[in-house]
Amino acid sequence: MLSVRTKSNLTRLAKILTGPVFILILWQFVYELKIFDSSLFPKPIDAFRALWEMTSSGKILPDLRDTVLRMLAGFGLATIFGVALGLLLGSFTPMFESAEIVIDFFRSIPVTTLYPVFVLIYGIGDLSKIGMIFWASFFVITLNSAYGVIHSTKVRAGIVKLYGASPSQIFRWITFYDALPQTLIGLRVAISFSLIISILCEMFMGSKYGIGQLITDAFTTYQIDKLFALIIISGLLGYFFNRIFVFFEKKLVPWVGK
Repeated sequence: MLSVRTKSNLTRLAKILTGPVFILILWQFVYELKIFDSSLFPKPIDAFRALWEMTSSGKILPDLRDTVLRMLAGFGLATIFGVALGLLLGSFTPMFESAEIVIDFFRSIPVTTLYPVFVLIYGIGDLSKIGMIFWASFFVITLNSAYGVIHSTKVRAGIVKLYGASPSQIFRWITFYDALPQTLIGLRVAISFSLIISILCEMFMGSKYGIGQLITDAFTTYQIDKLFALIIISGLLGYFFNRIFVFFEKKLVPWVGK
């Protein structure tokens, strides 16, 4: 007889695997129906064979390294400056009202349309790639950090103020933590943007190493199995960073949702 805990773990595992298994079955079903040319739409087993060949040989490691480093560099800079500016703007409502339309305007510009500008200014090296990642993340983080401060609870701040707390103490111990959940929402959105833009920049500008460069190479050399394998890797990479972020988010704001 299985224990209650074992049954619970098996049930949870079954729920986790149901979605991926369904997608693989659907993928195989679409392939068998010949809706797409088989030379353009590989079988799942062929894509995963290519995936295994790339990962087991270790040849993809330099490409993963460079893509992730560019992503983290742009995201890290956007976090430092975006959170700082957002908290500052949120603390001074008139300043935020003056800056909101400008920030929202720049946030709304698709960063891919700025590709020529970054190339003209910084060239096609890592600096322009990191700059585009920074741009895509900075305004999202800034707005969410500012909204977090603006919509923070005023009751607790008022109470501690009555007990003689200084503005800096109120901000440090009350406002900052009230704003943290909204700030983390902006960071989670931004980390996804960072990976997307990192791969796109490698595809547009080219690079010695990078997942985006491998995707371009696979496409231009008609290696369709490898192309689909790289798409899977990109998805797994995004999922990995999202789950890591969620883990730390729960540690930082354990009171949210309770």
